[in-house]
Amino acid sequence: MPMRGELRPIAARSDRGTSAARIGWWWVSAAISNPDLQTVFFFCTIGLLATANLILRFPDFGLMEAQLAVFP
Repeated sequence: MPMRGELRPIAARSDRGTSAARIGWWWVSAAISNPDLQTVFFFCTIGLLATANLILRFPDFGLMEAQLAVFP
């Protein structure tokens, strides 16, 4: 197919690329909105809170386990 006119000149881009801060915020927002990461985060948070609750509720549990291990 023959050309029907002149080629348009290529205009230079006015933006100079994406800044590192904008790319960083994009990565953070993509990670926060990922449902798999949210599931892992909440699962680990529940486990951490349950562990802290047990440690505060039974502070001498380690000592009791050590005493039980001496006499089988």
